[in-house]
Amino acid sequence: MAVTLRITSNQKKVSKNYKKFQSVLSRVIDKGVKQAGFQLVDIIRTKTQKGVDFRDRPFAPYSQGYLKKLNREGKSTKVDLFYSGRMLGALTPSGRTLKKTGTNKITVNFSNSQMRQRAVFNQVLGKNKREFFGFNDRTANIIRKQFNRFVAKEFRRARIWV
Repeated sequence: MAVTLRITSNQKKVSKNYKKFQSVLSRVIDKGVKQAGFQLVDIIRTKTQKGVDFRDRPFAPYSQGYLKKLNREGKSTKVDLFYSGRMLGALTPSGRTLKKTGTNKITVNFSNSQMRQRAVFNQVLGKNKREFFGFNDRTANIIRKQFNRFVAKEFRRARIWV
């Protein structure tokens, strides 16, 4: 009685997919982290425009003197940290302000030092702090889910499982 044993392996296919995975992974993660930075900037701007801080609490009201100045100039008195648009405009996801600062990290800041000082005043130094520059757990979860969707989509596009 003879027993014939035949073994087939998909080792070559697995190895090929693994090499492809390695080459695509770092590029996909870098791109996804940059997109997360863009998304965070957008969320900060949207919440600030709505007049809420990063914890979704309304901003402290403007002082009476500042309200009078806004009225004289015909500007909105809504507390949205928008006077000329320069401060939030300096928070732009460009090569200068959205930088990869390490493995899987990104830094978002202000491109203009004068606007950075204005932001620090609003965020930290002012009598009525208006903490617009930051994010909470809910925002982190939104960005995390979007990042995961992006990575899965890129892997499908590269014909790597997922």
